[in-house]
Amino acid sequence: MHARRDPGRAKPRRQEPEALREVGETVFERVPGGPDGDEISLADTWQVLTRHRRLILGLMLLAALISSATALLMTPLYRADVLLSPVADLDDAQHDSLPLSDFGNLAALAGIKVDRKDRREESIATLQSRQFTQNFIRTHKLLPLLFADRWDAAAGRWKAGLSEKRIPTLWDGYEKFSEEVGRIRRDRSTGLVTLSVEWSDPELAAQWANAMVGEVNAVLRHEAVETSNNAIAYLQDQLTRTTVVELQQVLHRLIESEMKKIILANIHHDYAFKVIDKAVVPEEPFRPNPVSLVTLGTLGGLFVGILLALLLNATRRPPVERTVAARPKTASRV
Repeated sequence: MHARRDPGRAKPRRQEPEALREVGETVFERVPGGPDGDEISLADTWQVLTRHRRLILGLMLLAALISSATALLMTPLYRADVLLSPVADLDDAQHDSLPLSDFGNLAALAGIKVDRKDRREESIATLQSRQFTQNFIRTHKLLPLLFADRWDAAAGRWKAGLSEKRIPTLWDGYEKFSEEVGRIRRDRSTGLVTLSVEWSDPELAAQWANAMVGEVNAVLRHEAVETSNNAIAYLQDQLTRTTVVELQQVLHRLIESEMKKIILANIHHDYAFKVIDKAVVPEEPFRPNPVSLVTLGTLGGLFVGILLALLLNATRRPPVERTVAARPKTASRV
């Protein structure tokens, strides 16, 4: 005879795994190829790029269109080049024959350089100098052209409403001209100098380049003549003050040397720079280059598209986190 089961007695519960009885246990499901999984192979990368090919091609097309529009909207710049050969001292041969070693102080007082250094460096420095550039801007009235956005062409003055700080000065013109318009490149192997002028008007670019060479030659020639004239005046004054025959002979030779300098300076118009190839009006702009701009833009779009595709794939299916709550334990009755 079977014993009757007590209806109030609880049925023995099935033993559950220990992991499910722990409170707050967290279980992760990893996605293959995720950030914590195995390394992604080239085949996986190709599949990702193929899956997002429309995004990549779209970005490439968009970048190409933006680059093309930029090339069309940019103001074309033309470059005019002058090839120059800096001129060394014209009177080196006759100067070396003068006995100046014993009369260096006298020559220095007269403004005569005893240690003849190559004046080509001085010529290049003058061409790059602030004073020469500002005089060139002032002479050719370039400020309204350099700052056309602030100039009222109809009224012939700066636009009304500009503050005093906004009105360009010669210093502003020098900075813009030297940074954006004028370029000087020197070939150390040959010693030749290239003066480049970049401007939106090709005719003005060629005119300015040739004019700068002519004016720097004129400036240095005038300075040389003036220096020699001052030296001659001083030497003639010293000649009247001495009775030493040897010193008088040296003074006469120094005066002769300075007179030769004046003659040579007036004869040679290319006093500081000899023009090898003068600037001509350029026919095609050097910037922007549409082909290069579109090519770089397309490659940039391709790079951005690939990077965005990889990022989207990495963030599409992150690891899934789920928490298994433990069931309350119930004491079994004996």
